[in-house]
Formats: sequence, C-alpha cells, structure tokens
Amino acid sequence: MKLKPNSGFFCGIIMLCLSCLQSHAQLPTILALAPDARSTGMADMGVATSPDNNSQYFNVAKYAFAGKAGIALSYSPMMRKLSPDMHTLYLAGYGHLGDNNYLSGAISYMSLGEMLLSDGTTIISHHPSEWAIDLGYSRQLTPNIALGIAFRYASAVYANWNMFSISSAGALAADAGAYFQYPVGQNQLSAGVSITNIGTQFNFGGDTRASLPMALRLGVNHRFNFAEEHSLSLGAEVNQPFVYGAENSFKQAVFGVGAEYILQQWLFFRGGYFYNNKNHGDRSRLSLGAGISYQGFGADFSYWLPTSSANNTLDNTVHITLSYLF
Repeated sequence: MKLKPNSGFFCGIIMLCLSCLQSHAQLPTILALAPDARSTGMADMGVATSPDNNSQYFNVAKYAFAGKAGIALSYSPMMRKLSPDMHTLYLAGYGHLGDNNYLSGAISYMSLGEMLLSDGTTIISHHPSEWAIDLGYSRQLTPNIALGIAFRYASAVYANWNMFSISSAGALAADAGAYFQYPVGQNQLSAGVSITNIGTQFNFGGDTRASLPMALRLGVNHRFNFAEEHSLSLGAEVNQPFVYGAENSFKQAVFGVGAEYILQQWLFFRGGYFYNNKNHGDRSRLSLGAGISYQGFGADFSYWLPTSSANNTLDNTVHITLSYLF
C-alpha cells in the first residue's frame, strides 16, 4: 500500500557514550515507541514494574530478578491513519548464565509501508524502515538491587526528497539501568531508573544527521498481594526525552500512571493514563490491556484510547504479545 507523504564500570560506559553526543535533530524512530502489550496497557510503564520478557526496552537490570529464561514476540499495526501496512515487530528474550548473571537480547523492526518518489517524470517505489539489535547483561548485586547495561546497533532507511534517492544510516547506542525491589510485609515495593539510547548519530550524508531518542526514565511501583489468588500493582513513571538543542526539552517529559490486577496468576487486567504536554506532542491517552498465562505460555493485548484534541497518528493503536517462560 502507499504511504501518504505527510558502579564505576557502568558510569564509565555512560560517560563514554555521552562524549559521542552532539546537537542535531532527532530521528522519529522505533526506539522511542514502547513495543509490547503489557507496558502499553499500563501507559507505557516498564522501568519499575515487575520483570518480564520485554524488560530489555525499559530497564535491562530487571532481568536479574526474572526466572530461568523467557522469550516474547510483539506485533503492532502502527499509524494506520497514514498507511494500512505500517507495523512494528519486537522479539526479546533472556537467559540465566549462572550465579546472579543474566544475558538478554532483542531485535526490533518497523516497516513504514510503501512510498512513491517522483521527480516529475520518474516514479520509484520505496519502503522506508528501521531496525535495531540489542545485547544486554544484568547482575543482581544484593537480594534487593540489580544493575544492567545493553548495547545496540540501529539502522534506518529513508527517502531523500531533495536528492530523489534512498539514504541509509546506522548508529551505535547503549543503555544503563538500575532496579530495586523490597518486601513490605506481604507486599512488594519496587523502583527503577534507566537511561536509554546514549550514542552516536545517524549520518545520511552531507549535513543530513539525526540523533537517537535518548531518554531518562524513573519509576516506582507497589504490588499489593491480597491473597494467593489475586494481587494489584499500582505505579507511576516519568520519561524525560533529551531533544538536543531544544530549549524546552524538559517540557517534553511524559508521565504515566498505571495498574495491573492479577487473578490466580493466569488472568491479567491492565489500565493507565499517559500524559503529554499539549504544546510538546499532545499524545495524552488512556490505555487498556488484558492477558492470560498458562503453563509458561502467555498472550497479551493492549489498546490506546486518545484523550487529546490533536489528530495523532498513534491514536487507537493495538499491541499483541505472545510469550513463553522456560
């Protein structure tokens, strides 16, 4: 279809990547979109929620409190207001290396549909896309604290309207995260912090450059275990993007509050509210989600309900995730 053209080691890693940054425009990228149905059902919360198979995106440190191993595949038909064939895919997984060490990885892909380029006499078909591959490591330092790092290569292929050509570029990035959990009676309190997409820039040639969507995430979550049969988690998170060269970067912070109700460890209901300043994106929305789990297999679904007056291309987005815990 046609697209309408409308610790010391951890600190050292962060400082090394920060030295690569310069002030250029950001590239709209799959790396800025929450990929899975559980997090998107709770207003894009994931830095401080309980560990799951998709922790790689929000906070790689969470894997250190996960089980033996797991894998998940997520799909979303994105931005269907622009084109009926735009979609994202996200494959993530992790495994226990022994002691308190975990290895994780992810592959993400976005297809932006088909675009027709024309110089007035010639028409060429172009399929813009983005993809990224991650490798992460996390370690449980104490019974309550874990740290993690991840490294990423991202690639983007876009049309150069001025040159009537196709341009591609790649970038290197790193994430760093910390996760804390502590029992409070029969309940559990958790908190997380991560900084993501610290890295180089996309260089499409000449002066055409774009920066990765670097962001700082902070969050807290409290799980109330009422009985063996059911529990309720309530959380709040903030996501502060860093738009290089923008004076009002802090006004672009987004906030999310969300909840997850679990019945007998197999049925899940989720909801949340995502707030974004109307002058800096205006992407505020409600989110709803549900899931089931049986003998390690899981299936989750989420849906975004717009609450802003803006006609946003992400309105009414659906996410579907299939997972398995070994």
